[in-house]
Amino acid sequence: MTIPRYVLASMESGGDPEAAVVYDDTVYGLPGRPSMRTVLDDWPGWTGQIESAIGAGRLGRGVPVRDVQFTAPLPEPRNLYMCGANYADHAREMRGLARDAPIARPLHGPFFFLKPTSTVVGPDSAVALPHGIERLDWEVELAAVIGTPARNLSEQHALDCVAGYTVINDVSVRDRFKREPAPEPPMAFDWFTQKGWATTCPMGPWLVPSKFCANPGDLKMTLMVNGLVKQNSTTAEMIFDLKAQIAFLSRIVQLLPGDVIATGTPAGVGAGDKNSRYLQPGDEMVAEVEGIGTLRNRIEREQLNAAG
Repeated sequence: MTIPRYVLASMESGGDPEAAVVYDDTVYGLPGRPSMRTVLDDWPGWTGQIESAIGAGRLGRGVPVRDVQFTAPLPEPRNLYMCGANYADHAREMRGLARDAPIARPLHGPFFFLKPTSTVVGPDSAVALPHGIERLDWEVELAAVIGTPARNLSEQHALDCVAGYTVINDVSVRDRFKREPAPEPPMAFDWFTQKGWATTCPMGPWLVPSKFCANPGDLKMTLMVNGLVKQNSTTAEMIFDLKAQIAFLSRIVQLLPGDVIATGTPAGVGAGDKNSRYLQPGDEMVAEVEGIGTLRNRIEREQLNAAG
């Protein structure tokens, strides 16, 4: 039986965001109004129910997509594992190398950092430009969402634990990346204050089940700022593909349903161009990954709380 393509999303419901099915431009709630985390905790069970309902034509009454306010598909991930320096074209631009220069795979495997899960915001949400920050940057990324527990996976079986895919924009504060002077050499680069600011992880617009993305290693990806193309590449530029990333992580930690793995960003970030104009209030970012979705967010000046 051919399964019609559908996606899963989280939507505003007057309380906590609830998971929904988006099928044929219509949004359908799920029985019991579960969260996406609840759905991911029993991914095979829920997707089986959804596909049976679609096949039998009993999804119930739906709402047009245009009338629904989506949140991030996973508003509260268990963990955000972010892969850095993982695109060959991005490595070339940051090192000032020729476009065809070879990039070796690091011997110790992919480089990961953790981003606070509280940084996640959804499609059409504002991204705050903190006061005193002048170099707020963009980074389109393909993200994989884990649907089954996994430990010590081989690359051959690594994708078996993936529930689906979404788009992430890893907004970064370049002003705060390097500490000078550093108290000790290992503390010269500050990943937390570059990557950990509130609202700097737009995610969305939905979760595409992995069965509908046969090859996550060959997807076009773009990011535009105010209609101007800044990033235009493909996931084929990854130095460590998703299989290698998952296998690497699963040797260190137990991957759990609701974990998110952001797989890195390609060339075209502001930091790669000394003449770049960084993000300003009013700017619109549009991040897109082929077959996954389009994620729009605007920049707003951070609102400071008045002293009480």
